[in-house]
Amino acid sequence: MPFILLSEVTVNLNEFMNILIGIAGIVALIALTIFLFNLSNMVKKIKNMLDESALPISQTINQLPEVIKKADKSLEDINTITESAAKNVPEMLDDVNTATSALGTSVESVAKTTTNLVDGVDGTVSGIKRGANKLASNLNITGFITLLGQISAVMKVIKKFKKKKKRK
Repeated sequence: MPFILLSEVTVNLNEFMNILIGIAGIVALIALTIFLFNLSNMVKKIKNMLDESALPISQTINQLPEVIKKADKSLEDINTITESAAKNVPEMLDDVNTATSALGTSVESVAKTTTNLVDGVDGTVSGIKRGANKLASNLNITGFITLLGQISAVMKVIKKFKKKKKRK
């Protein structure tokens, strides 16, 4: 006859909780160890990076006073140039104004002289034309008179052009 052996195992709840807490503690310690190992590697990398950057940073810091002196000198030069410009620009503008006024007066004088010259040439050509007409009636030089008439017409056109230009 076979016997079935039934045995009861009783576990105290307090002991069971202690086992679970112990396993959780071991898992937490392993995770903490991994975290601290990674943190240590990261700190080493940061230290190496700072060690590599220390020399260039210190050189840059040592150069700062010289750079500041150069910047101060440049600012002084800029201030000097600005002050000089503030004094000289109004004088230069006055000189430019005087030069343009003188140029306007000169152009006006040249226009008047040109008009007088055209009037004189026109008067001369008209006199020659009248004399030529008298001569032509005596000598019959019609080609020469026609040419003088054309010159007179050109002179009148130039005179009218100058008067129009003067009115503007």
